[in-house]
Amino acid sequence: MKHKLFIAALLLTSTQVVAKNSIETIIEKYNVKNCHSELKTMAEDVIGSKKHRLLVSNQTNKNEFETLLVTGVLEYKDRQSHITFSMSHSDQHCEVTYKESFAVKNPCIVVREEVFKKWLFKGKLNDHTHVFSHKRDENFVGYMTSTKDGSYCLVSRQKKTS
Repeated sequence: MKHKLFIAALLLTSTQVVAKNSIETIIEKYNVKNCHSELKTMAEDVIGSKKHRLLVSNQTNKNEFETLLVTGVLEYKDRQSHITFSMSHSDQHCEVTYKESFAVKNPCIVVREEVFKKWLFKGKLNDHTHVFSHKRDENFVGYMTSTKDGSYCLVSRQKKTS
């Protein structure tokens, strides 16, 4: 009986270890020397506890310039999205950006009220694509593009820190 309790306690404590999200693993594996705290913070804000898979698409290291491009999939309860994190470092300056895109089976007028209700309308790129900016963060921009028949809406959000 004591042996079973010991094994149960061991299993319980082993599952309580906080798992790293994939971006932390990438930072370690690819030995990202610059901008790693900015990249980690942005990824934590965007990914949170959602299921995700990330893949390094490109990395360069050249004396004073470093870039990293990470793409992946982020899972929500009702959809999946494509996500891209990019990081560049040059002359002691960091820029980290993320872009996320997903399709919604609703007209963009409905999506506007669900996703961008509190965002400021910035303009149109064409008859089907509207641009918004977050009212508290000018570096956070959103796009909505309606399909030709209006039944789906492609949503993209991007944010940068520098």
